[in-house]
Amino acid sequence: MDDIYFSGNNNNRDDYDIPTVNIPDINGQNADYPAYPNNYPEGGYGGGYQNNGGYGYQNNGGFNPPPYYPPQGGTYAPYRGKEKRDKSAKRGAPVPPPQQDNKKGKKKKGCFRPVRIIAAVLVLMFIGSFFAVLLCAGFSGYTKTSLKHNEYIRSSQLANDPFIQNILLIGVDGADGTDSLRSDSMMLVSVDLRHGKIKLTSFMRDSWVFIPDYKYSKLNAAFSHGGAQLVADTIEYNFKVDIDDYVLVNFTMFTEIIDALGGVDVEVTEKEARFINRTTRQTVDSGPSVHLNGEEALVYCRIRKLDSDYMRTYRQRKVIKALMNEISLSSLPSLLSVISRVLPKVETNMNPVKITFLAYKGGFSALFFKIESTRIPTDDYSRDTTKGGQSVVETDVDANADYLYNFIYNDSADALDGQD
Repeated sequence: MDDIYFSGNNNNRDDYDIPTVNIPDINGQNADYPAYPNNYPEGGYGGGYQNNGGYGYQNNGGFNPPPYYPPQGGTYAPYRGKEKRDKSAKRGAPVPPPQQDNKKGKKKKGCFRPVRIIAAVLVLMFIGSFFAVLLCAGFSGYTKTSLKHNEYIRSSQLANDPFIQNILLIGVDGADGTDSLRSDSMMLVSVDLRHGKIKLTSFMRDSWVFIPDYKYSKLNAAFSHGGAQLVADTIEYNFKVDIDDYVLVNFTMFTEIIDALGGVDVEVTEKEARFINRTTRQTVDSGPSVHLNGEEALVYCRIRKLDSDYMRTYRQRKVIKALMNEISLSSLPSLLSVISRVLPKVETNMNPVKITFLAYKGGFSALFFKIESTRIPTDDYSRDTTKGGQSVVETDVDANADYLYNFIYNDSADALDGQD
Protein backbone atom coordinates (compact mmCIF):
# COMPACT_ATOMS: atom_id res chain seq x y z
CA MET A 1 0.00 0.00 0.00
CA ASP A 2 1.26 3.48 -0.87
CA ASP A 3 2.05 6.01 1.82
CA ILE A 4 -0.95 7.85 3.18
CA TYR A 5 -0.48 11.42 4.32
CA PHE A 6 -3.03 13.28 6.35
CA SER A 7 -0.86 16.31 7.06
CA GLY A 8 2.73 17.27 7.88
CA ASN A 9 5.82 15.97 6.13
CA ASN A 10 7.50 12.64 5.61
CA ASN A 11 10.02 12.70 8.49
CA ASN A 12 11.13 9.36 9.85
CA ARG A 13 10.30 8.95 13.56
CA ASP A 14 11.25 5.35 14.31
CA ASP A 15 12.94 5.90 17.66
CA TYR A 16 9.87 6.07 19.86
CA ASP A 17 7.83 3.36 21.56
CA ILE A 18 4.07 3.48 20.98
CA PRO A 19 1.66 2.14 23.62
CA THR A 20 -1.04 -0.21 22.30
CA VAL A 21 -4.66 -1.00 23.13
CA ASN A 22 -6.07 -4.52 23.06
CA ILE A 23 -9.17 -4.53 20.75
CA PRO A 24 -11.83 -7.28 21.09
CA ASP A 25 -12.12 -9.90 18.38
CA ILE A 26 -13.49 -8.53 15.14
CA ASN A 27 -14.42 -11.20 12.60
CA GLY A 28 -12.33 -13.70 14.53
CA GLN A 29 -9.11 -11.63 14.66
CA ASN A 30 -7.23 -9.85 17.47
CA ALA A 31 -4.83 -7.06 16.74
CA ASP A 32 -2.92 -4.58 18.80
CA TYR A 33 -3.34 -1.12 17.41
CA PRO A 34 -1.40 1.96 18.39
CA ALA A 35 -3.33 4.14 20.83
CA TYR A 36 -1.90 7.21 19.20
CA PRO A 37 0.96 7.38 16.67
CA ASN A 38 3.41 9.40 18.72
CA ASN A 39 6.14 6.72 19.12
CA TYR A 40 6.78 3.78 16.87
CA PRO A 41 9.57 1.15 17.19
CA GLU A 42 12.07 0.73 14.48
CA GLY A 43 10.97 -1.57 11.68
CA GLY A 44 7.30 -1.21 12.32
CA TYR A 45 4.96 -2.92 14.75
CA GLY A 46 4.65 -6.42 13.42
CA GLY A 47 2.56 -5.59 10.42
CA GLY A 48 0.90 -2.45 11.74
CA TYR A 49 1.26 1.06 10.38
CA GLN A 50 4.73 2.65 10.35
CA ASN A 51 5.09 6.35 11.01
CA ASN A 52 7.03 7.95 8.19
CA GLY A 53 6.94 11.36 9.77
CA GLY A 54 4.17 13.79 10.48
CA TYR A 55 0.86 11.97 10.44
CA GLY A 56 1.54 9.60 7.57
CA TYR A 57 1.79 5.80 8.05
CA GLN A 58 3.12 2.96 5.98
CA ASN A 59 1.25 -0.41 6.03
CA ASN A 60 3.77 -3.18 6.51
CA GLY A 61 1.54 -6.09 5.44
CA GLY A 62 -0.31 -6.95 8.64
CA PHE A 63 -3.99 -6.76 9.51
CA ASN A 64 -5.52 -3.72 7.85
CA PRO A 65 -6.80 -1.55 10.69
CA PRO A 66 -9.47 1.12 10.36
CA PRO A 67 -8.36 4.64 9.53
CA TYR A 68 -9.00 5.78 13.10
CA TYR A 69 -8.21 4.35 16.55
CA PRO A 70 -10.68 3.83 19.39
CA PRO A 71 -9.96 5.33 22.81
CA GLN A 72 -8.45 3.32 25.65
CA GLY A 73 -10.84 0.43 26.49
CA GLY A 74 -13.21 1.47 23.67
CA THR A 75 -14.99 -0.74 21.18
CA TYR A 76 -14.14 -0.83 17.52
CA ALA A 77 -16.97 -0.08 15.07
CA PRO A 78 -16.57 -0.95 11.39
CA TYR A 79 -15.94 2.03 9.18
CA ARG A 80 -18.76 2.88 6.80
CA GLY A 81 -17.37 5.98 5.21
CA LYS A 82 -17.97 9.60 5.95
CA GLU A 83 -21.57 10.57 6.55
CA LYS A 84 -22.76 14.07 5.95
CA ARG A 85 -24.29 15.64 8.96
CA ASP A 86 -26.96 18.27 9.00
CA LYS A 87 -25.39 21.05 11.05
CA SER A 88 -28.73 22.77 11.46
CA ALA A 89 -30.19 19.75 13.32
CA LYS A 90 -30.29 19.99 17.10
CA ARG A 91 -28.22 17.63 19.18
CA GLY A 92 -30.27 14.61 20.24
CA ALA A 93 -32.93 15.17 17.54
CA PRO A 94 -34.25 11.99 15.87
CA VAL A 95 -32.46 11.02 12.70
CA PRO A 96 -34.78 10.97 9.67
CA PRO A 97 -35.10 7.63 7.83
CA PRO A 98 -32.97 7.18 4.74
CA GLN A 99 -34.59 8.06 1.43
CA GLN A 100 -36.07 5.25 -0.63
CA ASP A 101 -34.09 4.11 -3.59
CA ASN A 102 -35.95 4.81 -6.83
CA LYS A 103 -34.73 1.51 -8.24
CA LYS A 104 -37.57 -0.33 -6.44
CA GLY A 105 -40.12 1.83 -8.17
CA LYS A 106 -38.46 1.11 -11.46
CA LYS A 107 -38.69 -2.60 -10.77
CA LYS A 108 -42.42 -2.31 -10.02
CA LYS A 109 -42.96 -0.47 -13.27
CA GLY A 110 -40.93 -3.09 -15.08
CA CYS A 111 -43.15 -5.91 -13.79
CA PHE A 112 -46.05 -4.55 -15.85
CA ARG A 113 -44.18 -5.08 -19.07
CA PRO A 114 -44.98 -8.84 -19.33
CA VAL A 115 -48.63 -8.06 -18.58
CA ARG A 116 -48.73 -5.56 -21.43
CA ILE A 117 -47.08 -8.04 -23.76
CA ILE A 118 -49.58 -10.78 -22.87
CA ALA A 119 -52.50 -8.36 -23.30
CA ALA A 120 -51.20 -7.31 -26.72
CA VAL A 121 -50.83 -10.94 -27.80
CA LEU A 122 -54.39 -11.73 -26.68
CA VAL A 123 -55.76 -8.74 -28.56
CA LEU A 124 -53.91 -9.77 -31.71
CA MET A 125 -55.18 -13.34 -31.35
CA PHE A 126 -58.76 -12.08 -30.95
CA ILE A 127 -58.47 -9.82 -34.00
CA GLY A 128 -56.92 -12.60 -36.05
CA SER A 129 -59.57 -15.14 -35.07
CA PHE A 130 -62.33 -12.58 -35.69
CA PHE A 131 -61.19 -12.00 -39.26
CA ALA A 132 -60.73 -15.74 -39.77
CA VAL A 133 -64.36 -16.37 -38.81
CA LEU A 134 -65.46 -13.36 -40.86
CA LEU A 135 -63.69 -14.62 -43.99
CA CYS A 136 -65.01 -18.12 -43.45
CA ALA A 137 -68.58 -16.80 -43.12
CA GLY A 138 -68.19 -14.46 -46.09
CA PHE A 139 -67.00 -17.17 -48.47
CA SER A 140 -69.20 -19.99 -47.18
CA GLY A 141 -71.91 -19.41 -49.76
CA TYR A 142 -74.86 -19.35 -47.36
CA THR A 143 -78.28 -18.09 -48.49
CA LYS A 144 -78.56 -14.41 -47.59
CA THR A 145 -82.10 -13.05 -47.42
CA SER A 146 -83.82 -10.15 -45.69
CA LEU A 147 -86.20 -9.79 -42.78
CA LYS A 148 -88.58 -7.00 -43.62
CA HIS A 149 -90.45 -4.74 -41.26
CA ASN A 150 -93.66 -6.32 -39.96
CA GLU A 151 -96.47 -4.60 -41.83
CA TYR A 152 -99.18 -6.11 -39.63
CA ILE A 153 -98.22 -4.44 -36.34
CA ARG A 154 -96.64 -1.15 -35.32
CA SER A 155 -93.07 -1.19 -34.02
CA SER A 156 -94.20 0.65 -30.88
CA GLN A 157 -96.30 -2.39 -29.96
CA LEU A 158 -93.30 -4.72 -29.98
CA ALA A 159 -91.10 -5.16 -26.90
CA ASN A 160 -87.38 -4.65 -27.52
CA ASP A 161 -84.16 -3.92 -25.67
CA PRO A 162 -80.79 -2.90 -27.19
CA PHE A 163 -79.04 -5.31 -24.78
CA ILE A 164 -81.17 -8.29 -25.82
CA GLN A 165 -80.92 -9.93 -29.25
CA ASN A 166 -83.73 -12.25 -30.34
CA ILE A 167 -82.87 -14.81 -33.03
CA LEU A 168 -85.65 -17.04 -34.34
CA LEU A 169 -84.41 -20.54 -35.09
CA ILE A 170 -86.65 -22.38 -37.56
CA GLY A 171 -86.21 -26.07 -38.25
CA VAL A 172 -87.90 -27.66 -41.25
CA ASP A 173 -88.09 -31.19 -42.55
CA GLY A 174 -86.78 -30.84 -46.10
CA ALA A 175 -87.20 -34.45 -47.07
CA ASP A 176 -89.67 -33.81 -49.90
CA GLY A 177 -87.96 -30.65 -51.21
CA THR A 178 -91.23 -28.77 -51.81
CA ASP A 179 -92.14 -25.18 -50.97
CA SER A 180 -95.21 -26.24 -48.97
CA LEU A 181 -93.20 -27.36 -45.95
CA ARG A 182 -94.38 -26.69 -42.43
CA SER A 183 -91.91 -25.61 -39.79
CA ASP A 184 -91.38 -28.55 -37.50
CA SER A 185 -89.55 -26.57 -34.83
CA MET A 186 -89.61 -22.88 -33.85
CA MET A 187 -87.39 -21.60 -31.06
CA LEU A 188 -86.52 -18.04 -30.02
CA VAL A 189 -82.94 -17.71 -28.76
CA SER A 190 -82.57 -14.54 -26.65
CA VAL A 191 -79.00 -13.45 -25.84
CA ASP A 192 -79.65 -11.29 -22.77
CA LEU A 193 -76.61 -9.16 -21.96
CA ARG A 194 -78.60 -7.08 -19.48
CA HIS A 195 -79.22 -10.00 -17.10
CA GLY A 196 -76.33 -12.25 -18.17
CA LYS A 197 -78.47 -15.10 -19.51
CA ILE A 198 -79.36 -17.05 -22.61
CA LYS A 199 -83.09 -17.74 -22.84
CA LEU A 200 -84.64 -20.38 -25.06
CA THR A 201 -88.36 -20.22 -25.86
CA SER A 202 -90.03 -23.01 -27.82
CA PHE A 203 -93.24 -22.20 -29.70
CA MET A 204 -95.44 -25.24 -29.98
CA ARG A 205 -96.25 -25.93 -33.59
CA ASP A 206 -99.90 -26.81 -32.84
CA SER A 207 -100.60 -23.46 -31.16
CA TRP A 208 -103.85 -22.03 -32.49
CA VAL A 209 -103.04 -18.47 -33.51
CA PHE A 210 -103.99 -15.88 -36.11
CA ILE A 211 -101.72 -15.88 -39.16
CA PRO A 212 -101.72 -12.33 -40.60
CA ASP A 213 -103.28 -11.93 -44.01
CA TYR A 214 -104.53 -15.51 -43.80
CA LYS A 215 -106.71 -16.87 -40.98
CA TYR A 216 -106.58 -18.74 -37.67
CA SER A 217 -104.53 -21.88 -37.99
CA LYS A 218 -101.74 -23.85 -36.43
CA LEU A 219 -98.55 -21.83 -35.98
CA ASN A 220 -96.46 -24.16 -38.12
CA ALA A 221 -98.74 -23.48 -41.12
CA ALA A 222 -97.32 -19.95 -41.38
CA PHE A 223 -94.14 -21.23 -43.03
CA SER A 224 -96.01 -22.92 -45.89
CA HIS A 225 -97.89 -19.67 -46.60
CA GLY A 226 -95.05 -17.17 -46.40
CA GLY A 227 -91.77 -18.77 -45.38
CA ALA A 228 -89.58 -17.48 -42.54
CA GLN A 229 -90.85 -13.93 -42.99
CA LEU A 230 -94.46 -14.87 -42.21
CA VAL A 231 -93.39 -17.09 -39.28
CA ALA A 232 -91.58 -14.10 -37.72
CA ASP A 233 -94.52 -11.80 -38.48
CA THR A 234 -96.99 -14.24 -36.91
CA ILE A 235 -95.02 -14.60 -33.68
CA GLU A 236 -94.55 -10.83 -33.43
CA TYR A 237 -98.22 -10.19 -34.16
CA ASN A 238 -99.51 -12.60 -31.52
CA PHE A 239 -96.89 -12.41 -28.76
CA LYS A 240 -95.59 -8.81 -29.12
CA VAL A 241 -91.83 -9.47 -29.09
CA ASP A 242 -89.41 -7.96 -31.57
CA ILE A 243 -87.48 -10.55 -33.61
CA ASP A 244 -84.11 -9.19 -34.73
CA ASP A 245 -82.86 -12.02 -36.92
CA TYR A 246 -83.70 -15.53 -38.02
CA VAL A 247 -81.85 -18.70 -39.01
CA LEU A 248 -83.50 -21.40 -41.09
CA VAL A 249 -82.04 -24.90 -41.00
CA ASN A 250 -83.16 -28.33 -42.11
CA PHE A 251 -82.68 -31.48 -40.11
CA THR A 252 -79.91 -32.80 -42.33
CA MET A 253 -77.82 -29.78 -41.41
CA PHE A 254 -78.76 -30.26 -37.75
CA THR A 255 -77.14 -33.69 -37.70
CA GLU A 256 -74.03 -32.38 -39.46
CA ILE A 257 -73.53 -29.65 -36.85
CA ILE A 258 -73.63 -32.19 -34.04
CA ASP A 259 -71.31 -34.61 -35.84
CA ALA A 260 -68.86 -31.78 -36.63
CA LEU A 261 -68.67 -30.99 -32.91
CA GLY A 262 -68.17 -34.62 -31.97
CA GLY A 263 -71.68 -35.25 -30.59
CA VAL A 264 -73.59 -33.97 -27.57
CA ASP A 265 -74.25 -35.27 -24.05
CA VAL A 266 -77.87 -35.27 -22.85
CA GLU A 267 -79.98 -37.08 -20.30
CA VAL A 268 -81.92 -40.02 -21.74
CA THR A 269 -84.57 -41.76 -19.64
CA GLU A 270 -85.20 -45.51 -19.80
CA LYS A 271 -88.57 -44.93 -21.52
CA GLU A 272 -86.95 -42.73 -24.18
CA ALA A 273 -84.12 -45.23 -24.77
CA ARG A 274 -86.54 -48.16 -25.14
CA PHE A 275 -88.73 -46.17 -27.53
CA ILE A 276 -85.78 -45.19 -29.74
CA ASN A 277 -84.36 -48.72 -29.79
CA ARG A 278 -87.78 -50.21 -30.61
CA THR A 279 -89.01 -47.77 -33.28
CA THR A 280 -85.81 -46.71 -35.07
CA ARG A 281 -82.60 -48.22 -36.36
CA GLN A 282 -80.63 -46.34 -33.69
CA THR A 283 -79.48 -47.91 -30.43
CA VAL A 284 -78.94 -45.70 -27.42
CA ASP A 285 -78.43 -46.20 -23.71
CA SER A 286 -80.20 -44.49 -20.85
CA GLY A 287 -78.47 -42.36 -18.25
CA PRO A 288 -77.94 -38.84 -16.90
CA SER A 289 -75.34 -38.01 -19.59
CA VAL A 290 -75.55 -40.10 -22.75
CA HIS A 291 -73.34 -39.23 -25.71
CA LEU A 292 -75.37 -38.96 -28.93
CA ASN A 293 -74.18 -38.51 -32.49
CA GLY A 294 -76.09 -36.46 -35.04
CA GLU A 295 -78.57 -39.14 -36.14
CA GLU A 296 -79.25 -40.25 -32.57
CA ALA A 297 -79.78 -36.68 -31.39
CA LEU A 298 -82.23 -36.03 -34.26
CA VAL A 299 -84.25 -39.12 -33.39
CA TYR A 300 -84.25 -38.06 -29.74
CA CYS A 301 -85.53 -34.56 -30.63
CA ARG A 302 -88.37 -35.88 -32.77
CA ILE A 303 -89.89 -38.29 -30.26
CA ARG A 304 -93.57 -37.41 -29.97
CA LYS A 305 -95.78 -40.50 -29.71
CA LEU A 306 -94.06 -41.58 -26.50
CA ASP A 307 -95.67 -38.77 -24.49
CA SER A 308 -96.67 -35.38 -25.92
CA ASP A 309 -95.60 -32.43 -28.02
CA TYR A 310 -94.82 -30.58 -24.77
CA MET A 311 -92.12 -33.13 -23.95
CA ARG A 312 -90.94 -33.07 -27.54
CA THR A 313 -90.13 -29.35 -27.34
CA TYR A 314 -88.46 -29.97 -23.96
CA ARG A 315 -86.12 -32.55 -25.53
CA GLN A 316 -85.30 -30.10 -28.32
CA ARG A 317 -84.27 -27.45 -25.80
CA LYS A 318 -82.09 -29.97 -23.98
CA VAL A 319 -80.21 -30.77 -27.18
CA ILE A 320 -79.81 -27.09 -28.09
CA LYS A 321 -78.37 -26.40 -24.62
CA ALA A 322 -75.89 -29.26 -25.04
CA LEU A 323 -75.02 -27.98 -28.52
CA MET A 324 -74.30 -24.48 -27.19
CA ASN A 325 -72.07 -25.94 -24.53
CA GLU A 326 -70.05 -27.86 -27.13
CA ILE A 327 -69.70 -24.75 -29.31
CA SER A 328 -68.46 -22.65 -26.38
CA LEU A 329 -65.72 -25.19 -25.62
CA SER A 330 -64.62 -25.65 -29.24
CA SER A 331 -61.25 -24.50 -30.51
CA LEU A 332 -60.99 -21.99 -33.33
CA PRO A 333 -60.08 -24.64 -35.97
CA SER A 334 -63.11 -26.73 -34.91
CA LEU A 335 -65.37 -23.68 -35.05
CA LEU A 336 -64.12 -22.77 -38.52
CA SER A 337 -64.70 -26.35 -39.64
CA VAL A 338 -68.30 -26.25 -38.40
CA ILE A 339 -68.94 -22.89 -40.07
CA SER A 340 -67.54 -24.05 -43.41
CA ARG A 341 -69.65 -27.24 -43.34
CA VAL A 342 -72.88 -25.81 -41.99
CA LEU A 343 -73.29 -22.26 -43.34
CA PRO A 344 -73.72 -23.30 -47.00
CA LYS A 345 -76.97 -24.99 -45.93
CA VAL A 346 -78.22 -22.07 -43.81
CA GLU A 347 -80.69 -19.37 -44.74
CA THR A 348 -80.51 -16.17 -42.71
CA ASN A 349 -80.95 -12.42 -42.95
CA MET A 350 -77.63 -11.75 -41.18
CA ASN A 351 -74.55 -10.53 -43.08
CA PRO A 352 -71.07 -12.04 -42.46
CA VAL A 353 -70.09 -9.34 -39.95
CA LYS A 354 -73.22 -9.91 -37.90
CA ILE A 355 -72.73 -13.68 -38.04
CA THR A 356 -69.18 -13.26 -36.75
CA PHE A 357 -70.25 -11.01 -33.89
CA LEU A 358 -73.06 -13.43 -33.01
CA ALA A 359 -70.61 -16.35 -33.00
CA TYR A 360 -68.35 -14.60 -30.48
CA LYS A 361 -71.17 -13.19 -28.40
CA GLY A 362 -73.03 -16.50 -28.36
CA GLY A 363 -69.90 -18.49 -27.54
CA PHE A 364 -68.94 -16.13 -24.69
CA SER A 365 -72.51 -16.14 -23.38
CA ALA A 366 -72.80 -19.92 -23.50
CA LEU A 367 -69.54 -20.20 -21.56
CA PHE A 368 -70.34 -17.72 -18.76
CA PHE A 369 -74.11 -17.09 -18.80
CA LYS A 370 -76.91 -19.13 -17.31
CA ILE A 371 -79.23 -20.84 -19.77
CA GLU A 372 -82.96 -20.78 -19.06
CA SER A 373 -85.71 -22.24 -21.20
CA THR A 374 -89.48 -22.23 -21.43
CA ARG A 375 -92.25 -22.71 -23.96
CA ILE A 376 -95.25 -20.90 -25.38
CA PRO A 377 -98.05 -21.48 -24.61
CA THR A 378 -97.69 -22.33 -20.93
CA ASP A 379 -99.88 -24.89 -19.19
CA ASP A 380 -101.79 -22.19 -17.30
CA TYR A 381 -102.80 -20.32 -20.43
CA SER A 382 -103.64 -23.08 -22.90
CA ARG A 383 -105.67 -26.25 -23.36
CA ASP A 384 -105.78 -29.11 -25.81
CA THR A 385 -108.83 -29.19 -28.08
CA THR A 386 -109.89 -29.86 -31.67
CA LYS A 387 -110.52 -27.35 -34.44
CA GLY A 388 -111.92 -28.49 -37.78
CA GLY A 389 -111.20 -32.09 -36.93
CA GLN A 390 -107.53 -31.53 -36.03
CA SER A 391 -105.86 -31.52 -32.63
CA VAL A 392 -104.67 -28.06 -31.62
CA VAL A 393 -103.51 -26.15 -28.54
CA GLU A 394 -105.95 -23.36 -27.86
CA THR A 395 -103.90 -20.43 -26.64
CA ASP A 396 -104.67 -17.39 -24.49
CA VAL A 397 -102.57 -15.08 -26.63
CA ASP A 398 -102.60 -12.01 -24.38
CA ALA A 399 -101.71 -13.94 -21.19
CA ASN A 400 -98.89 -15.78 -22.97
CA ALA A 401 -97.62 -12.50 -24.44
CA ASP A 402 -97.39 -11.03 -20.91
CA TYR A 403 -95.58 -14.12 -19.65
CA LEU A 404 -93.10 -14.02 -22.56
CA TYR A 405 -92.41 -10.32 -22.01
CA ASN A 406 -91.63 -10.90 -18.33
CA PHE A 407 -89.47 -13.93 -19.12
CA ILE A 408 -87.31 -12.22 -21.76
CA TYR A 409 -87.22 -8.55 -20.76
CA ASN A 410 -88.09 -8.28 -17.06
CA ASP A 411 -86.34 -11.52 -16.06
CA SER A 412 -89.21 -12.03 -13.61
CA ALA A 413 -91.14 -14.98 -15.04
CA ASP A 414 -90.13 -18.45 -13.89
CA ALA A 415 -88.44 -20.66 -16.45
CA LEU A 416 -90.33 -23.92 -16.99
CA ASP A 417 -87.15 -25.96 -17.38
CA GLY A 418 -85.14 -24.28 -14.60
CA GLN A 419 -81.56 -23.10 -15.07
CA ASP A 420 -78.37 -24.73 -16.34
